[in-house]
Amino acid sequence: MPQDHAFVEVDTLASLPDSPGFSSSQVQEPSFVSVDDIAEWQASTAAPTVARKYAHTIKPGYTAVPWGAKEKITASVLKMGTVGAVFSAAFTGGRQQLLDARPHYGTDSGAYGERVGADFARQSTQAIMNGGMSAILRDDPRYYVLGSGHPFKSRVIYAAERVLITHKDSGGDTVNIPLFTGIVASQALANGIYPDQDREWTRVATGSLGSIASRMATQQFKEFGDDIRQYLRHKFKKD
Repeated sequence: MPQDHAFVEVDTLASLPDSPGFSSSQVQEPSFVSVDDIAEWQASTAAPTVARKYAHTIKPGYTAVPWGAKEKITASVLKMGTVGAVFSAAFTGGRQQLLDARPHYGTDSGAYGERVGADFARQSTQAIMNGGMSAILRDDPRYYVLGSGHPFKSRVIYAAERVLITHKDSGGDTVNIPLFTGIVASQALANGIYPDQDREWTRVATGSLGSIASRMATQQFKEFGDDIRQYLRHKFKKD
C-alpha cells in the first residue's frame, strides 16, 4: 500500500535522547513514528545559531551575544569602518555636490572631499554617541528582525517604531534616548563645521527630524532586506 511518509520503529531511536513528551522506555510494544516528526524534533532541539558578535542586525532564528558597555562602544566604532558607512558618505557627498546643496563648499573636486568628510564625521558622531549612551543607560542598540512569520503591516510598524523605542538589557522596551542623543549631537557638529552661511541652529532641529525619517526608512530595509533578496534570486533564477 503506497504511503505518503516513511516510518521507522521507535526501538531504532533508542540511541537518541528522549524528546519532551516522548520516551522510548515507555513503549510496551513496537510503535512507529513519522520521519517528518523526527526531523521536526531534531530541529526544535538543535542548538541556536549565534549571530556575529558585533552584528547590529539580529535575524530571526539567531541568538544575540550579550553586549556590555565595552562591546557597545566597540561595535559603534567598528560600524564606521564598514563599506556601508563609507559608501553612504560618498553617496551623500555626491548628491550634495551634484545639487550644490548644503553644505556649500563649492563644486570642485576639493569641495566633494570636504562634503564626504563632513558627512562621515556626522555619521561617526551619531554612531559613537549612540553606543556610548546605550552603555550608560544599559540599552541594546541592535535591531531584531521580526521576519516573514509576522504580518506585513506589523513588520512595517515595528521597523518604524524601533527608531523611537529600543530594547533594555534587562528586557522590555524604553524610549530610544541613545539614538536621539546621537542624532542631535551629529547635527550640532555639522552646524559647527559647515561654512558660515549654513550655520543655523534651526537646521539642527530640521536636520534631526530628517535623520529620524531617514533612519525609519533604513529600518524598513533591515526588516525586509532578506525578503527582497530572496524574491530577486527566485525571479532571476526563474527567468
